[in-house]
Amino acid sequence: MIVLIVCLIASMAIAAVRLSTTPEEIIGDGFHGLPHTFIESHRSEYGSGEPSG
Repeated sequence: MIVLIVCLIASMAIAAVRLSTTPEEIIGDGFHGLPHTFIESHRSEYGSGEPSG
């Protein structure tokens, strides 16, 4: 039981640090979409993004 509690506390600490160090543009009002290079490099996985029909 103690191991589970320690893991829970460690997980919460890691999450707090990651959220506090995440750039505001990703999770805040300043988000303007993903970088163009990321979109182009993953286009084959998700298709062209154009609606079919």
